[in-house]
Amino acid sequence: MARFRKASILSVALLVLTVGAGFLGGVAWQGNRAAAPESAATPDEEPRDRDKRRLVIDEVGLEPAKREEVEAIVQHFVAGMKALDEEFREAYRPRHRALLHDARDSIKSVLQPEQRALYDSLLAVRYGSGRGEGDSSGSGKGKGPPDGRGER
Repeated sequence: MARFRKASILSVALLVLTVGAGFLGGVAWQGNRAAAPESAATPDEEPRDRDKRRLVIDEVGLEPAKREEVEAIVQHFVAGMKALDEEFREAYRPRHRALLHDARDSIKSVLQPEQRALYDSLLAVRYGSGRGEGDSSGSGKGKGPPDGRGER
């Protein structure tokens, strides 16, 4: 009995140490993330948002004329990425919708009739009556999720 009690106390102590170490590690990691500057802007950002972030090129020490040249290059890149993103969306939107519908139909096939009805109503509430397809204009700015996540 004493042996069991000693093992239990040791187990609880190890558990507390593990949880405490995890907590402290998480706090330290969050502190490092908050203190570290972002190294690059994402293509979707507006220039004013990107200006709030510190770019890697900012650490090179460019004179103002070179900085303007680099900024023009970055702006050109951002515009190109936005155009490419829209091209991808237009090219793959029909396939994305078909996969989404197939996944939902497959999910419905394993549900009971009342579960199916509830599933449909929940989808309608969350994504509108378009079943997460976006609006009928094809702009992709409807109520549906842009990336297909959160469908289940």
